[in-house]
Amino acid sequence: QPTADDVVSAIETAIKSGVDTKNTEIAFFGGSFTAIDREYMISLLDATKPYIKDFYGIRCSTRPDAINTEVLSLLKSYGVTSIELGAQSMSDRVLELNERGHTSVDVEIASKLIKEKGFSLGLQMMTGMYGSNPDLDLDTARKIAKLSPDTVRVYPTITMKNTPLAHLYQSGKYVPYDEETTVQVC
Repeated sequence: QPTADDVVSAIETAIKSGVDTKNTEIAFFGGSFTAIDREYMISLLDATKPYIKDFYGIRCSTRPDAINTEVLSLLKSYGVTSIELGAQSMSDRVLELNERGHTSVDVEIASKLIKEKGFSLGLQMMTGMYGSNPDLDLDTARKIAKLSPDTVRVYPTITMKNTPLAHLYQSGKYVPYDEETTVQVC
């Protein structure tokens, strides 16, 4: 896990390298930022305080079910400007099969709260998930578009060794899209 010192080091490295900080966000990605231990999350945000005035803002990614008004107020107080939700799919069946831990309604509620509180909303979707198909993926894209996010990230499912998805793949229960289908759907 990165520490507050790691955050400071990364920020200082960016500044020293000549990054246009006024057009750059400090970002907390690669997990569910608002679902981590609260004290740990605050320690990372505290590390940005001396630098935030020099940056455009802070961006974080998180789970739709880890957003509420209390969390949003906390994030706003630290200068967070953008929140990306790992929606992945708007099919409750696909979300359940992939043990995502949230529903499409959670995505809708969190998206509305984020926008109401003045944050930039980003939504992430994943094509080719276990139990999905191109039609469900395109339906997800349409539903995400109706939420009017400021940004959208679309990326294909990747099967990693020694994961539940890898076991489904090895058993023949999960068949990933071929390259052509992946490109076409994305």
